[in-house]
Amino acid sequence: MTKEEINMEVVRRAIQALNDRDVEGFLSSFTEDGTSHEVFFPEPLNLEEFRPFLEEWLNAYPDAKIDTQNMVAEGDKVAVENVVSGTFKNDLSGNKATGKSYQAREGVFFDLSDGKIKAERIYLDQKHIEEQLGIS
Repeated sequence: MTKEEINMEVVRRAIQALNDRDVEGFLSSFTEDGTSHEVFFPEPLNLEEFRPFLEEWLNAYPDAKIDTQNMVAEGDKVAVENVVSGTFKNDLSGNKATGKSYQAREGVFFDLSDGKIKAERIYLDQKHIEEQLGIS
C-alpha cells in the first residue's frame, strides 16, 4: 500500500468508529497531541477537550451518521467530503432538543503523522443545520 492509501485507511477507520459510537476507537486514531478544529469553537480542541464534546454530540444525536462521499490524499494530507445527518434527541450546549433531523455536507481536512491523525479541520454550514433543527 502507498502512504496515501494507508493514510486514507486511518481516516476511514476513524470515521467508522464514530459511526459505531466508539469514541475511544476514534480518538485512538489521533496522535497524543492531536487536535480538532470545529466550526463552533474559536480554537482547536485538544483530545482532552474533544472527548467530552464527542460524547455529548453522540448523545444529542443518537442516530448520527457520517457518510463519506469523496476522499483524496497527498502525502500526509487527506481531504474528505461527507454528508452528516442526525436527529436532535437530547439537549446539547444549552440548546433544547427539538426532535428534528438535519443533513449537511462537510469538508474535513486531516494532517497525519506516522499513521495517526495529528489535526483535523471540519468545515460545515452550522447556520443551515440550526435552521433544519429549528434552533436558529
